[in-house]
Order: sequence, then structure tokens, then C-alpha cells
Amino acid sequence: MRRTLAIAAFALVSCSAQTLPAATPISFATPLRLYATTATVPLMQDLIVHYTEAVPNALFETMTGDYEAMLKAVLADPDAYLLVGYLPGESDLWAAPVGQDGIAIITHPDTGVSGLSSDQLRRIYQGQVASWHELGGNDQELVVISREDGSGTRAAFEHLVMGERITTLSAQVAPSSAAVVTSVAQQPGSIGYISMSYVDDTVRVLRVDDSELTADTVLDNTYPLRSTLYMVGAAEPQDEAYRHFIAWIQSIEGQAVVGEHYAPLLRLGND
Repeated sequence: MRRTLAIAAFALVSCSAQTLPAATPISFATPLRLYATTATVPLMQDLIVHYTEAVPNALFETMTGDYEAMLKAVLADPDAYLLVGYLPGESDLWAAPVGQDGIAIITHPDTGVSGLSSDQLRRIYQGQVASWHELGGNDQELVVISREDGSGTRAAFEHLVMGERITTLSAQVAPSSAAVVTSVAQQPGSIGYISMSYVDDTVRVLRVDDSELTADTVLDNTYPLRSTLYMVGAAEPQDEAYRHFIAWIQSIEGQAVVGEHYAPLLRLGND
């Protein structure tokens, strides 16, 4: 309940205010300590660049690492806030939503398959599918690639797809979304999952349950593999500088930056 109330309170910032004045006087007595998981690092860097254009006196200290390590770090540091792409429902952390992610299911371009059902995807990651031919594709060995334990993208994927089921022990493990893309692009017959912000033209993005992954399908809740991006901390920030930065991310300007990597909280430009 504590997290639900905090999310609602900060969500109102983005709905009620069209913009924040660029010249708002904010005191930065000390740098803002911001953490980011490996998947959200590019967005965090971009947010800082654009925010310092609007607030030139802003100061930041940043740290990055895997999902589990960063959650532990923010719990141990009451003055730090973490940009994360997944948060379990039982978390006691304070959280403010800042965007939406879609988990892309990617394959090597030559599998002969353009879409999967959630059930097929689940069976693949349980190790129950040996060949793409079983899914209507080429007569080719299917190679499963997963993220490592401690990854936020893996936590979101397992929550949305696997439930209590275990990912096959024969899966190859990649240490980042970028590494998954490289492995899938170079390895015929392979399949992996990544944050939508890492999709490029070296791999094929599959439809899931007949839904294509786009910012629009994430926004309208038709794409099934979605997760929320949050700024999280041990408690709601009381420092004016932290509050201004998080509110700026939820403003029109901040959401435009988020939209360059993920889907924003709301459809930009619409009432």
C-alpha cells in the first residue's frame, strides 16, 4: 500500500502539469546520487544530459550494476534513487513511475518464424522445443539465450512468461541486453529477450500473441510483455532537488526523452 500511494502521488505530476519552468531555481548543495541497472544506463545518461541543459547547476553522481546489486545498494543508501525497469509487487521501496518498457523477443533473422504465442515462448524457455520446425519454421536447432541471475530484464521476463517455471539449464547466459543482441544476431537458430530500447536491425523481433512490439502497443496495453520503469528509493525524497528531477522526468520534456528509448507514461501530444 505504501508503494501504491507513492506511485499515485507522483503520477499526478505528469498529468496536472504541462511543463516545468526551465529556470526554476534549485539548490544543489550536494550531487544527486543516482543508480541505474545495466538495461537503463542509456536512458539515465540521456536524462542527465537533457536535465542539465534545463538546470545547468545540477550535479550528479552515478553508479551502475545488475538489478539485484542496485536494489541492495539503494536500500543501503537512503539518499540515493535508482532507475529500474522492473519492481516486484511485494517491494517496500518507494517508487515513482517514469516510463514503460516492452520486452522484445528476438531471434536470428533466418528461423522462418515471425511470431509466437505466450505458451510457445514458455515451452521454449522450459527447454521443451528442440527445433524451429516444431513452431512452423525452418528445420533448424533452436538455441535458447537468457539473461543472467540478478538481471531485472530476466526478473520481468520470468514474472510475465515463466511464472513459477524454471528456465532451462541448457540456456546460454548473456550478461546484458546488448550481449543478447550480439549473440542472437551471430548465432543461427537462436532466440533471446531484451528491453525494447536495445532492439536493432541485426535481429528479428517476433510478434507475441499476434501483437507487434511498438511504443503504441505498449501504451494501449495490447502487447503482453510490458513492465513499468520506476525511480525508486528507500523512502519518498524530501530534498527539493531530488523531487524536482523526478518531477521533470514525468513532465512533457522528460517524457520526450523517455520516449526516445521506451514508451512514455502517456501518449505525448494527446489530451
